[in-house]
Amino acid sequence: MIKKYWFDNETGTFNISDPQTGKDWYNQLWNKDGYHMSISHTGHGLSRYVNEEAKNVFLVQEEQRYFYIRDEVDKDFWNIGIKPSMVPVENYRCEHGLEYSKISSEHKGIKASWVFTVPETGTCEIWKVTVENNSTRKRTLSLFPYIKFDLSGYVQPYYYNPHTTTETLFAEELNGIINWSKNPFQPHSRCSGYLAASEKVSYYDGWLEKFNGLGNCARPDVLVKGKNCTNSQITVRERGAVLQNIVEIDAGEVKEIYYIAGFGDNLKTAVRECREALKTAESFCSTVIERGIKRFGTLRVETPDARVNNIMNFWAQKQVEFCGIGKKAVRDNAQITMGILNFNAELAEKSMIECLAHQYADGHAMLAWSPCVDPHLYSDPPMWLILSVCEVIKETGNITFLDLEVPFYDEGSAPVYEHLKRAVNWLINSTGPNGIQRIHYADWNDALNIPDDNAESIFMAMGVSWALNELTALAKTIGDIGFMKELIRKREELVTTINKIAWNGDYYIRALSKFGNIGDKNSPAGGNIYINPQTWAILGEVVPEKYLEKLFASIDSMDTDYGIPLCKPAYENYYDVVGRMSGMLPGVYENGGIYNHACGFKIMADCKVGRKEKALQSLRKMIPDSEHTPSSVTTTEPYVFTNCYLLHKSAHLVVGFSWQTGASAWALRGFYEGILGIRRTYAGLEVAPALSHEWNHVKAERTFRGSTYLLEYHNHGGNTVELTVDGEKIQGNVLPVFADNQVHKVIVEVK
Repeated sequence: MIKKYWFDNETGTFNISDPQTGKDWYNQLWNKDGYHMSISHTGHGLSRYVNEEAKNVFLVQEEQRYFYIRDEVDKDFWNIGIKPSMVPVENYRCEHGLEYSKISSEHKGIKASWVFTVPETGTCEIWKVTVENNSTRKRTLSLFPYIKFDLSGYVQPYYYNPHTTTETLFAEELNGIINWSKNPFQPHSRCSGYLAASEKVSYYDGWLEKFNGLGNCARPDVLVKGKNCTNSQITVRERGAVLQNIVEIDAGEVKEIYYIAGFGDNLKTAVRECREALKTAESFCSTVIERGIKRFGTLRVETPDARVNNIMNFWAQKQVEFCGIGKKAVRDNAQITMGILNFNAELAEKSMIECLAHQYADGHAMLAWSPCVDPHLYSDPPMWLILSVCEVIKETGNITFLDLEVPFYDEGSAPVYEHLKRAVNWLINSTGPNGIQRIHYADWNDALNIPDDNAESIFMAMGVSWALNELTALAKTIGDIGFMKELIRKREELVTTINKIAWNGDYYIRALSKFGNIGDKNSPAGGNIYINPQTWAILGEVVPEKYLEKLFASIDSMDTDYGIPLCKPAYENYYDVVGRMSGMLPGVYENGGIYNHACGFKIMADCKVGRKEKALQSLRKMIPDSEHTPSSVTTTEPYVFTNCYLLHKSAHLVVGFSWQTGASAWALRGFYEGILGIRRTYAGLEVAPALSHEWNHVKAERTFRGSTYLLEYHNHGGNTVELTVDGEKIQGNVLPVFADNQVHKVIVEVK
């Protein structure tokens, strides 16, 4: 049986041999300067630049990025990546790599490949197109790179838009087309897009309607009629860049052409940066595999489960880091930061400073800042600030981070430690009539919008309990004993209150309001049980031991072959008491869909209480292309986590989107910190695994505070951990902090 797709763990690539995947399977490439491109397995996708203020400008509109080839003798044309013409090709293959994507195919004796990569600096992307003549005669070909310009993505006054403020121009010195922006309201200077070639451009079109004709890009008029591009330029109408390179290739000959697409301040900077990119394009493209392994290969694992290895080596790290680039929200980025800490502490610390800068002086924090809008007050962002800052300090050991002066979003500035104090004070004081944290517009669940100003969130109360625990440990570490004692007292009061009013005899309810309990046995419209209060009762150390058996039974009653839904049953009809959540169709996202983000919480909770088999079962359900959620059904990429599998009857198990989800960070944490038990502490790296009986031997690699630890697990089925470091047994289960840039071998005996 021919494989349609497969992983290569040596090169960190995912390979596709059949373009019919059900939906586009994307790769994401980006650099530290804010340039990002998305590439589907057929080559189209978006490109954008986002500056330090999180202001976007998109290069490609409607994901229209294509590459056509035409034989100038018979006028036959096709696409390397099949789309949009859909002319059949042979030997199709897509390699999605860590630092590149490569699409190749063959048609009538012409073998062609199209490689994408993003330079380490700058605001552009590189395309390498290789054409090989495998026929027996000399061939004359026209090569047509094609993009439809966008140049939007930011707020502008009414009537101002890229159509009326930009024009396409062909520039000889660029050897390409620039879509020059003269919009007086552009958010930064990098708002002019271009496409240029390394070889002489014979003809071009900057007006896409001249190239496409009355049809569309699937059957462009210029290609169908065997004509050349019309050398058009335009404003107002469909602005794009189509370059025509005419090349002659002898039988057996191979030719390479490079294309640069990106942003410039103006024509002068576009020319300069394009030439700089072309100078290094060949050497840069030749090292894409090595650079990818170096960038995303510092956290490694070898388990008996190949599917776990495939996604937890390279791809989970890549997805988590990408989420930090693609999202700009305190809640999201703080959670993502905790995942990034496992492999890139420097980036995580930088991300945390960015989150803290979007906290208000009264202690609460905004939801999102791309653009900076805060129309509603969400209850959970300050909680995530506390949890993530504590993890940053555990990872780095840098207590002085607490002294760093960071501005508040509205007024003034304060050291990081003061930011945390204001966050916890806001959380403690923002309570309703029962002494439980108010939900405000929503908490972590954006779609739970209770129309009651005094509605209280049990989930938030449990999260605050967790945050108080973490802040207590931090205060103890730095010697702030008075504050530590105050936090302990507050948490004890809160835990008592939660267990008094939120436990219904079998599980914890979700919320309290003037309309009655939400997520309770007698909730009338649906959602009789929610998963998060159950798992967070464990994570927040709220549940007393006497409730554990019933709590586990309730959690397990929600589980399915596909994973765990956020609530059960789904709301069948709109119920204004819970708001938007019930407005979605049953089984769609928060309304009873299989919610992988929440499953990540569950894995961590299972590990915390020693439910080893349940933890591994849940992880396997989260991993894409699993036994009961194969990609042939869900249509999602097998190499990245998705947020939700739909349970609606019209789209059973189908995925809406992937890549951009905090589920990736929690899956990574659930595996490395939970199942493998490699957890950062203020004292050092703790090893406290929750290994299934199926896994007798596991290997892992983890870098921590300047040293690399190679861990080799021998699982004998117990709960006692014995560690041997570099041949010597140590007391306890916290690894020494060497900080010596050396490699240390750790034997983990689980007895």
